[in-house]
Amino acid sequence: MSTEQIVWTIVIVVVVLALVGLIAASMRKKSRQDNAARAAQLRQEADQRAMNIPEAQARAKEAEAQAEQARIQAERAEQRAAEAGTAFTQEQAAHEEKIRSADQLDPNVNTRSDDYTPDTASAERARAAAASPAGTPVGTPVGEEYDAQGLPIRDPHYTGPRFDADGRPIGGGTPEGGSHRA
Repeated sequence: MSTEQIVWTIVIVVVVLALVGLIAASMRKKSRQDNAARAAQLRQEADQRAMNIPEAQARAKEAEAQAEQARIQAERAEQRAAEAGTAFTQEQAAHEEKIRSADQLDPNVNTRSDDYTPDTASAERARAAAASPAGTPVGTPVGEEYDAQGLPIRDPHYTGPRFDADGRPIGGGTPEGGSHRA
């Protein structure tokens, strides 16, 4: 190879390298411009979303306030329920104490027996009778029958002893067995 050919080869290589450098620089510039445009677009979208922030914050604060109100109401309801439960327990204990006192005075009740328990079933009947203004529990037919504990019989297939509202056995029913009325 001659010197002239070597020089031309070097010139061609330099020109090609210069062209590659220019193309690379141009591509970097284009990429930077594209990135700047995309960044501007993202900033614009962020600014648009920023307008919704105060409204969303207000909704969040309102929801927090409502949740706090609900918590306060729930605490009050729990407190009322606890107070009602305490009152119920006290009332029940007072009722049982009255029955025990009555049973101690009643010569027909042996309060010293090991199986003695105060008869609170009459209180269940009284509570059921107070459930409606007419003195009859709502949805209860007149002349309802009761079981040995004084609770209303709801099962039509009940075969145990049946009693009327005054505690008297109903038609052939005995405390040991049931009655079947057609």
